[in-house]
Amino acid sequence: MLATMARKTVKIARPVTVAGVWLGAMLIAQNGMAAGAAKTAPTFNKDVAPIVFRSCATCHRPNQIAPMSLLSYQDVRPWAKAIKNKVHAREMPPWFADSRYGKFSNDKSLSQAEIDLIEAWVDAGAPQGEGNAPAAPHFSEAGWSHPTGREPDLVVQLPVEWKIAAEGEMPNFNLYTPLPFREAKLIEAIQVLPGNVAATHHITLGAQNLAPGTVLGTGPAWPGGPITSNVPVAAEKGVTVNNTGDVTAEQNAADDDGAETGIGAYIPGAAARVENPGVAKYIRGDRYRYIRWNLHYQATGRPETARPSVGVWWQNGPVTNVEQGARFLPQTSESKPLIASPGAKLIRFNELLAPIPPNDRNWTVMGVAAIRDNVTVLGFGVHMHLRGRQMTYVVTYPDGREEVLLSVPKYDFNWQLPYQLAQPVKVPAGSTIKAIGRYDNSANNRMNPAPHKQVYWSEQSWDDMFLPSVRFTVDKLDSKLPTPTAQGQP
Repeated sequence: MLATMARKTVKIARPVTVAGVWLGAMLIAQNGMAAGAAKTAPTFNKDVAPIVFRSCATCHRPNQIAPMSLLSYQDVRPWAKAIKNKVHAREMPPWFADSRYGKFSNDKSLSQAEIDLIEAWVDAGAPQGEGNAPAAPHFSEAGWSHPTGREPDLVVQLPVEWKIAAEGEMPNFNLYTPLPFREAKLIEAIQVLPGNVAATHHITLGAQNLAPGTVLGTGPAWPGGPITSNVPVAAEKGVTVNNTGDVTAEQNAADDDGAETGIGAYIPGAAARVENPGVAKYIRGDRYRYIRWNLHYQATGRPETARPSVGVWWQNGPVTNVEQGARFLPQTSESKPLIASPGAKLIRFNELLAPIPPNDRNWTVMGVAAIRDNVTVLGFGVHMHLRGRQMTYVVTYPDGREEVLLSVPKYDFNWQLPYQLAQPVKVPAGSTIKAIGRYDNSANNRMNPAPHKQVYWSEQSWDDMFLPSVRFTVDKLDSKLPTPTAQGQP
């Protein structure tokens, strides 16, 4: 009886033993697979660092617009989950051009494969990995961002540290400093550092002469404004001084896009603007004597100071052409004429335009640039304020064929990036380039400070602007370029 029961017990125990062996084997296999997965997980040093250094570090470094530095594993690791969320949502790195139209040399956006790799790295615990990460890009401690990492050949700093009140409205205003060279110069790259990112709406710099009968002296920064140095004052009695700070459409286009009077500009998200090989910015120091600093600051809720500077890198290589800019003349807005009553403060470029109505979700303005010579288009700029939603550039060729050169379907006021074509586009004489801007003045626009109000032209962000710009070279120059042999010293 007992023997029989023992034999039965053995028979019953045998499958349990087999199951235990099978379960153990499965656990070992799973552990092995996990170990293998851990070994093959992406690492910072091998996989993630090249992406971060290429697409993030320009802004994520000391003294720049981004809130934290991402120049090492120790910098990046605490932000790993936040980085995953931002890249998954395609909020970072900031890039707003529609990928269906054109390729751009300064496109820092991530491919889906790169996004998947970053997510897999974070999900694996954000390991650093073995070996060394690639060397982080070298940046100037002062904030200069030339791709080679070298310092500018010339730096000019505004001699005034400007004080910005905690509250209130400050208009655009102009200060002037002597242009530190007296000959025509060919320039490879220019960058404007604002001195205070949070309080700076924009800065444009142009080469200019003072009005006859005026000299640099001490006076109001604008009519009724604070007394400061470096403003035009009358050299003799009877001379009227106009230092309102207003900038014409032509000056705006030149300042941002490199006509001979334009030096450079700062807008949110801007870095050094580097010319294409063989192309230079042309500054006529033999014609103009002063730098006009057109400054626009906004209150942040606390007292601020700002002291901007401009850095210049000379073009010492061979140059075959110079960059120029085009004017966009407004044509239509919601299929209505854009001319309004004289003196009205309206959305305009260089003529008076209709204001944006309250609660309008899709107010449209179009400007047209006539192309009179055979040109090569290098890139575009986009400037609107908080209601700006979209901007599109369309070329119409002489045969009537149309082509979208750039579409920005989700404009972001905080990241007004330039768009530099990877392959410049030939546009023949007789063509036109249209810039079509769309604005959202409704409550659906989370950036909108007052959807119930009409929106007028103004320098302040709570009003708006329409300032498209295109950069190009003329295929056949009428004038001889200066030689860059003596570019090294001003």
